[in-house]
Amino acid sequence: MYRFVDHTAELEVELEAESAEGVLEEALRAFVELVGTGEGEVVERRLVVAAADLPALLAAWLEELVYLAETEGLVPDSADLSLSGLELSALLRGRLGEPRPLVKAVTLHRLRLRADNGLWRGRVVLDV
Repeated sequence: MYRFVDHTAELEVELEAESAEGVLEEALRAFVELVGTGEGEVVERRLVVAAADLPALLAAWLEELVYLAETEGLVPDSADLSLSGLELSALLRGRLGEPRPLVKAVTLHRLRLRADNGLWRGRVVLDV
């Protein structure tokens, strides 16, 4: 589950899943909703993202998605994710197109990813 929280010039996304990996999957789904759908060539990208802690890994994952959207016009459809410690491996599938340039950057403000009462909860603020 994810939901958007209004914020001036920023968009806060709250994420919830049964695992840390699930929160990263929800972050992908939220990003896809923001950038739209691609209609061009189908592509796959293998990615490895690592960070010093889980909240930083959430930010790094989204930063990679923003980068691919901006530089390649890659609009993700789905990904197979594997989380091992503080390293995320992904096979990202999507289409080339013209993603909406809504997300400019991922901020560290209020960044969170942790277990809470049996669920994993994440939060990230996007500069829009």
